[in-house]
Amino acid sequence: MADYTPETGPKLAVDFTHGMIRREHRGVVTTAGQAIVRRLSPHGSIEPGCFDHEVLLPASAPDELRKLHRLVVTYEEQQLPGQRDLLGIATVRFHHGERFHVQWECARSWARTSFNARGLAVVLVQHVPALSARAHKPHVHALYFPRVLHGCFGAFVTLDRATLAAEWAAHLAHNCNG
Repeated sequence: MADYTPETGPKLAVDFTHGMIRREHRGVVTTAGQAIVRRLSPHGSIEPGCFDHEVLLPASAPDELRKLHRLVVTYEEQQLPGQRDLLGIATVRFHHGERFHVQWECARSWARTSFNARGLAVVLVQHVPALSARAHKPHVHALYFPRVLHGCFGAFVTLDRATLAAEWAAHLAHNCNG
C-alpha cells in the first residue's frame, strides 16, 4: 500500500502519520479511487476487508455525494489539469485492547472537527490487524479530499502533520477517554 511518503518532523506525542497521496508515487500512477480501494480492501479482495468505513461530508456538500462511488467519480471528474495531490491521508493508531467502536467514534468525531469543519469531505477506513493475526495496532485512516466541497470541489486547503497531530492530541485529551 506504499502510495505516499509520510511527512517527517519532530517526534509527536501521539501515534499519528500524515502525507499526501499524489497522482504519481515512485513511478506508479494512481487515482483517488484506487487509493481508497487499497485501504478498503488491503488484501486485494473484491469485498471490503476493512473493519469499518464511512464517508463524512461537510454540511455544505450535496446529499448524493454521501455514496462513496458518487463522491469519488465527482471528484475525479472535477480534478484540475495537472493536479498532483489527490488525497491527504492522516492515520491515527490506538492501543491494543481498546474497544473498536470506541476507537471508531473517537476518530469519527475528530474527522468532523478537523476536516468537515474546514469544508473537506473525508473517507474513514478502520483496520484491525489483530483480526488477521497481525501485530500492528488498530488504526483509522482519514482519507481527505484536499479541496473544499460545496456544490462542487473548489479551493485547495493545505494541512500539515504538525497541525493535524496537535488537533488529534487535543481531541484525544478532551473527547476520547474510552
